[in-house]
Formats: sequence, C-alpha cells, structure tokens
Amino acid sequence: MKTLFLHVPKFNNSYKPIGDFIWINYMPMGLMAIADYVQRHGFASEIVHVGVEWVENPHFKINELVQDKPEIKAVGMSLHWHYQAYDVIEAARRLKELRPDIFIFLGGYTASFFHEQIMADYPMIDAVVRGDGEVPVLELLTALEAGTSLAATANLTWRAGDRIVVNDHSYVGDEEMVSSLNYTNFSLLRHRDTYIKYIGLPFFYAKGFSKEQNFKQFTIQSPLLPVAIGRGCPFNCTWCGGSHIPQQRHISKRVGFIYRSHDSVLQTVREGIAAGYRTMHTATDPEPETQEYFTELWKKIRAAGIKTNWMFECNGLPADEFIDEFHKTFPGKDSIIAMSPECGNQELRLRHKGPGFSTEAFLAKMDKLDAMGISTEIFFTYGLPGENETIMEDTFRLRKTIMERYKHVRGLRTLSIEMEPGAPWQIDPDHYGIVTDRTTFTDFYNAHAEQGNSTYTSFGYYLPDFFKKPLDMTRPYDDFAQRLQKIKCKRLCFLHPNPKKYGKPWQGRLLCTVASNLLKLKPKNYQRPY
Repeated sequence: MKTLFLHVPKFNNSYKPIGDFIWINYMPMGLMAIADYVQRHGFASEIVHVGVEWVENPHFKINELVQDKPEIKAVGMSLHWHYQAYDVIEAARRLKELRPDIFIFLGGYTASFFHEQIMADYPMIDAVVRGDGEVPVLELLTALEAGTSLAATANLTWRAGDRIVVNDHSYVGDEEMVSSLNYTNFSLLRHRDTYIKYIGLPFFYAKGFSKEQNFKQFTIQSPLLPVAIGRGCPFNCTWCGGSHIPQQRHISKRVGFIYRSHDSVLQTVREGIAAGYRTMHTATDPEPETQEYFTELWKKIRAAGIKTNWMFECNGLPADEFIDEFHKTFPGKDSIIAMSPECGNQELRLRHKGPGFSTEAFLAKMDKLDAMGISTEIFFTYGLPGENETIMEDTFRLRKTIMERYKHVRGLRTLSIEMEPGAPWQIDPDHYGIVTDRTTFTDFYNAHAEQGNSTYTSFGYYLPDFFKKPLDMTRPYDDFAQRLQKIKCKRLCFLHPNPKKYGKPWQGRLLCTVASNLLKLKPKNYQRPY
C-alpha cells in the first residue's frame, strides 16, 4: 500500500506588476514530517508538489499521479491555508473521478477548522485529520490496510455510510514527538531540486517567467528553508487563524507553545544545508521578552561550526541579548531580523497585535540594530478594525521616519490582510466592527475559485466607516479593496527591481507601470493541472 501526499497551491492569481502567478508554494512543514513518519513505520509514501510538477511540465495533469498505479491506495492532501480551498477540492474531485477506490483525506489548519462542513458538502473527501497529524495518519493507514473500522483513529472526521463521524480529538503532539520528527527527508519529494532552489521568498511563482527568471527577479536569491522550531502560539493577533484561541478551541487543542529540542533543530539545519538551502527562516517567537531558547540555539550553532544565513521574523521586539547572539552567529548582510509594527498608531497596534509594543520601544530597538549594521525588514499592514483614513497617517509618518533614519533596512513592506478561518475577527466580526462574506468553507472555496483574484486584491471583509466618503453599497467589498489598493499604490508601494531592496512609492509605481505594460504582451495563463 502506497500513500501520496499532495501539496496543491492556488493556481490562478493575478497582480499588476507580476502578472499571473501561483500562490502558497511553500508546503506546510508538517507534510514532510508526516510522510517520513509513516514511511519509517512501514508505509511507502511519496510527496508531490503539484505546483512544482507544473513548473517542470506546464502540460502536467494530476491524473498522471494515480492512473495505472494500483499500489496507490490513499492520497493525503494539505489544506492548511485557506487560499488552497478551491484547488484542493477540485484536485480531489478529479482524483476521485479517475480512481473512486482511492481514500482521500485532508489535513491542515483550514481543513481542521471546517472539518464537518467539508465532510458534509464535498463527498469526494473521505476524511479529515484534525490538528497534529503524524500519529492519526499512521493509525488511519494502519486501519485502511487492515480493512478495519476507523472508529479508533484519533482526531479523525470520516464517513460511515451516510453518517459523518467525529472521533475524539485525543492526540496532541508533545515535545518528545515533535523533536523526533524529520522535517527534511527530501528523498520523499518528487523534483526536490526544483522545490529547494526555485520555491522561495516571497512565496509566489510568476507563470509568465521561467524558474530561473523567477529566482533572479522575484526572490531573495538564496534558497530559504522554513525551520520547524515547535508548535503552537501563545498570542492572539486578531487577524490570525493560527493564534492561541483558534488553536486551542478549534484546530489542534494545544494550549500555549512547545519547543523542539535544540539538537533536533541543529539536525534540521545541517540537513537543510546539505540539501542546498543557504538561508534558514523562522517566524516563531513565543517568548519575545527573553528569547532564552533562541539565544541558546545561536550559541549552539556557533559551537557546532554551522555556517548559514538566517531570517528571523519577530512577533514582538527582540531582546538585546538575542540581538547580540544573533549577530555573532549570523554576521552576514543576508541575515535579517524582521519586525512588524503593523501600523503607525500605537493604540491600534496594542489592540490587535498579540505581543504589542510601543512606537518608542520599536524605534529604540531599531536604533540598536542599525548601529550594529544588522539587516532588517519591517512589515506594515492596513485596513485594521478601528483604523480610518486619518489614523492611517500615523503609518505614513512612521514609515517616513524609518526611511530617513536607518541605513540597514532591506525591506519596508506593506501588505494587506485577507480574512482567515478561525481568526478572532472571523469568528466574531461584529465585535470588531467588520463585515465579512467568508463565514463557511464554501465561502472561501467560492472566493478562491474566481480567476485572477489574489491576496493582494481581495480581502474578504470591509470596514463600513474607514473612508470619509461612504462605500458603494452595491459592491462594498470591491470598493473597499480597490480604494485601499489606490492608497497603497500612491503612498505605500515598495517595489524595487532588486528583490533584496525596497523602493520609495514613486519608484515602485514607475516599476509597476513598466512591468505591467510588458506583461500585457504575455497571454493570460489560467491553467490548472486538473
């Protein structure tokens, strides 16, 4: 019995300066760990990134994966990010049409949050594994091979005839298990060299360009490995479906955060370097006050003689000792500490961001980082509940201060937020004063079925009182998104021909105009491989 583990990105997206692109190309970290775990327990497995298959062969069709391959009995598909909703379901529909005998199961945050709705409305899905997946997937495959009931499989939502059965959520991975998993068994991944070299930050793949052109023009030009540090989150950022409350109540049942051991992380880094990665990436910062785990990790990396770059995305502000040890360990200009003030208004930031901080504290930390010559990237957003045109001026002022005051800022990026399943403001939009049309799984499925929509142009919510001029209530979602996009283009654009740098708004607009005119010469590409 062989199991295919599939990652299906969102294939149809469009944005003016890059044209048509594939989105959500990084696989969830746990996908490779699960495939390796079941392989070590006797079940043959293979990972296929459907986007990479398309990159290698634009005529690729998903039926090639299962036709005339009777040994494949099960297909596990990651539905972690909501952007994948339409593509995952349609890929599953096609696989089921070709091979009705194959057992198709989903996993990931979005699948877990909407598990009962998915099972009720999409009959091509046979089961959903909720939360942490390694042990439940092994139990599932064991039962399938033996032909026994799935009733004892932890965390499983499944079909028993016409009934949908929700098994107990009895498994949550602990530190020992999470540390024992292998997140870097790239031998299981088809076309792994293409994935490693060409699927990188900033996470999209432009369809109108070759993989070599994508790497040169749209990435940081250094293969980037997301490093698993642990699981969970102790914070509750209002826009985030991975926050503590949705995790505990709806997705994994985990309380707080657990770390992998330092030794297991060191092994991941070594194996990542051996596979061809040159920059490690983490966006996990559960203790921004002390960061003792990371200061010790940096010391152990130095002691082990490991040479690499690191991009570290802070949830809060980095501690001084953290900064000092980071700089000793990763002294190169391509090692980056990223911070996210989110907005220029301090009151709004403290209301929405889990580990909030004052603007004064942020600038003091920037003073230290810049004086030490450490490269930084700074992230903002817009359209936060409670924000309006007047309050948004605080963001413009803070960005201007950063541009004028600091020499070592590599990126100054402002990105929109799209509605996420399970985020506090998605669960209770009235509390936050927002209006959303994405409450069910089918809402997300339909939103991502539209050709050309992308995270940069479609938000899934609007704020009734953001603008002084009332929204057009015949099309409030589009009007809200389009007006914000105009503000972004005029005052927040950061595009630069060198993806390692950022441009001023006028420079970004000029680049966008030139690029979009050139892209008009390329045909639209709305291909999907199913």
